[in-house]
Amino acid sequence: MNIDAFWQANKKYILSVLGAVVAFFILRSLIAGPSEDRFDSATRSISRSKLTAGRNATYSASQVRELQAQLAALEANIAVLETNSLPPFRERFQVPPGVAPAQHYLALTGELRDELIGWALRNNCQVDESLGLATVSPNQPLAIEQNLRSLDVIDRAVRLAIDSGASEVDKIRISQQKRKRNGRNVSPLLVTPVSMEITFQRVSVTPFLRSLLHEQRKGNPLGIVALEVLPPNSKSVEQRVVVEFEIGILPQVEEEVN
Repeated sequence: MNIDAFWQANKKYILSVLGAVVAFFILRSLIAGPSEDRFDSATRSISRSKLTAGRNATYSASQVRELQAQLAALEANIAVLETNSLPPFRERFQVPPGVAPAQHYLALTGELRDELIGWALRNNCQVDESLGLATVSPNQPLAIEQNLRSLDVIDRAVRLAIDSGASEVDKIRISQQKRKRNGRNVSPLLVTPVSMEITFQRVSVTPFLRSLLHEQRKGNPLGIVALEVLPPNSKSVEQRVVVEFEIGILPQVEEEVN
């Protein structure tokens, strides 16, 4: 092949290809240089940040003791707040150490139904046999505790009503849990509304109302948020009282384990 003839025939194409190749490498050098510098700089910055974070995450023994003391103080404050603001939680209803919450719940609810309803019948009082409990038992520890706290209040209120001459305790309801709102703020307190309707036949409701007030003054509040005495029914000679309670709990924050 005649090289000179090939060059003359393809000179423009070859020069354009060579120009493109040269331009590519020039452009690559202009871009890659600063990029590589930025990459190296970013790599060094990340390494420094990791080293700083590692140093900051290390606490001295005295700092750990101080943090543990602060945690213990906060837990003590929570216990005081629960005692002062929530209905008392009697030992019988609390889950004993070493016992599964679901096991304690099933055993206590069965025992309480037999005991409370049987005692009510012996005192000529009909009590809602459900005691406000759902047909399906809860299985989460927090839900179980809320139901046990609600049962504690229901048991106390029903006994006060029967001691005051009630003939029926009906429409016992344990509603869904909710959190209190104050404007835009949401309270950490988890609240369970509870309600019941109590009937007094040929008996004044006054002793029952006094017993509720007496419990409050003794420091054993039931968490009453509403109470309505309905107009008496002259035909059946009865009067009904609707009581609403709110049972609260401060869910504990689980400790993170690294």
